[in-house]
Amino acid sequence: MNVVLVGFMGTGKTSIGMELSRLTGMPFVDTDEIISRAEQRSVPAIFKEHGEAYFRGIEREVVAAVALRRGVIVATGGGVMQDAANVKALRSSGIIVWLKTEPEVILRRTMSENGSRPLLNVDEPLKEIKRLLALRKTNYAQADITMDTSFISVGEAASDISARLALAKPTVRVELGDRSYDIMIGRGVLGGLAARLKGLRPTGVAIISNPTVFSLYGEQVERAISEYGFRPVRVIIPDGESYKDLMWYQKIMGDLLSARFDRRAVIVALGGGVIGDMAGFAAATYMRGIRCVQVPTTLLAQVDSSVGGKTGVNHPLGKNMIGAFFQPSLVIMDQDVLATLPEREMRAGMAEIIKYGVIRDAELFDMLGRNRDEILSRGPMLERIIARSCAIKADVVAADEREGGVRAILNYGHTVGHAIETLTGYTRYLHGEAIAIGMRVAAELAVRMKLTGKDKAAAIRKLIKSYGLPTSIPSEMRAEALMDAMLLDKKAVGKKLKFILPTDIGAVKIVDDVEDATLRKALASATKGEEA
Repeated sequence: MNVVLVGFMGTGKTSIGMELSRLTGMPFVDTDEIISRAEQRSVPAIFKEHGEAYFRGIEREVVAAVALRRGVIVATGGGVMQDAANVKALRSSGIIVWLKTEPEVILRRTMSENGSRPLLNVDEPLKEIKRLLALRKTNYAQADITMDTSFISVGEAASDISARLALAKPTVRVELGDRSYDIMIGRGVLGGLAARLKGLRPTGVAIISNPTVFSLYGEQVERAISEYGFRPVRVIIPDGESYKDLMWYQKIMGDLLSARFDRRAVIVALGGGVIGDMAGFAAATYMRGIRCVQVPTTLLAQVDSSVGGKTGVNHPLGKNMIGAFFQPSLVIMDQDVLATLPEREMRAGMAEIIKYGVIRDAELFDMLGRNRDEILSRGPMLERIIARSCAIKADVVAADEREGGVRAILNYGHTVGHAIETLTGYTRYLHGEAIAIGMRVAAELAVRMKLTGKDKAAAIRKLIKSYGLPTSIPSEMRAEALMDAMLLDKKAVGKKLKFILPTDIGAVKIVDDVEDATLRKALASATKGEEA
């Protein structure tokens, strides 16, 4: 997203833009400077030699070119918003911020510039400033955000813009060509949601959530979105995995149709993995695809389901068997929302983070062991490991968006975990708890197949247990039932099960030739709580 600064001369567009660039690391461009370099003369000289019409023509070309860039801070000339073509181009590339300043302050700031403002070379410059401001007011009002810079410093203005757009927060980029998107991670980033939505130029906004999450954050999000001129449609789904089905999917579809949403509408998924999956699937299928912004409110959803574009609903015979690959337009992960997350949900989310350590990052695995108390107390280390987990998943997804190869490693622990969820009706275990058991089984299966050592499996089991997660299959669950459920998993091909098995901490292998007898032994030992 570009941040475009517009406003009259002397409002601070260049100085604030440069400071905003320093704060955020985003490149800075000034359209007047680009024009001056191209013409090899100053803007006043261009006006004097060729007139304003000539200058505006060049400006239009420069603005069109700058609008094709992404992730830049843009300072524009004072008259740029007078041209409808400029407005259209700038709106297509990001957020427009109107820097508004009192006429007397503008005069004071421009008086010392010795004729560098050709439009003010008149007998009564203050009167001219007021006249031009009156003429341009309607044009400037097309901006998304207005900020009065009359009596604040450059630093204060830049900091305020950065905060309102959540720009100075750590981001992870998922690189998928024209489907690429940012994952914003940090504290307070939820405050930038409304402005970011405005930048998507939606014709309508729907917030899909559950009663628990909506009671905590829904009204705040609705109010912020309403301030940007939208009246969001509220769609509330009951809380729990058992509601992630076609009946409630149909409810979402009905609400979107009743609101007469078109293809330029945007869905905001405000909740955990269930909400994210259902909202994403609704976005993927409504009118064959509308945009979706994921706002995950659980740790599990932040590090797993909100990233990567897997969407869907469950069927009584299998988890996530009905769905689609559909990437979001943006993911916003606010660490502040985790303060209200129940302890059990917090620990369940850690299962997916442990997974990333096992499959790709031995350093992360060790970090989880050394910093357990700080992480569970939701200290600063938590944001770091979330960012690292998202970066790992982003890299894997970028390499294999539709799980034709390497992306399968993200399913470590999921073959057995999904089977346990299915057999218990999605009610006994949280997703992360079931995956924790699945990771333990996969590690012990790797030992039995001589792919890794007992010490590695023991280290995995120990770390899982240290976060208060289960590692044993329920004693009443038969191996035959588990194996039948696994064959219904979407990762099974024919009669062959696909397992992701660790070869070391930080490395795994995709295996599809596991013998039934070996699998039965691993399941039996995990049921009894034994070691391989």
